[in-house]
Amino acid sequence: MQRLDRKDRTLSRGGLAPPPAFALRPQRRPDIRTRVVDGETIVLDRREEFVHQLNKTASYIWERCDGRYSPAEIADEVCAAFEVDHRTALRDVLDIVEELERRKLLQSAQKRNGQF
Repeated sequence: MQRLDRKDRTLSRGGLAPPPAFALRPQRRPDIRTRVVDGETIVLDRREEFVHQLNKTASYIWERCDGRYSPAEIADEVCAAFEVDHRTALRDVLDIVEELERRKLLQSAQKRNGQF
């Protein structure tokens, strides 16, 4: 997946519309190890030598980054779980997925498709 800046997101009649790259389904790297402690996820990334702590919302989104859900589908679930409107949920999902990508915690689309 490409890193997208906020300017790449466009407004549509229904709210934020994800750019074409976000039609991809984010997927966690398979070598990452996690533990949930008090509703927050601790992520151990041995390759990059970092430990990350995800808050409750980021943890919820992280669990859905399994390659099966698009950001819009994850946002639908965030709406129900956290009682927020879809526009806010989608913005949060896009921001968190972008941050996970920046921290190299997600597999690239090319790697998932066998191009690397």
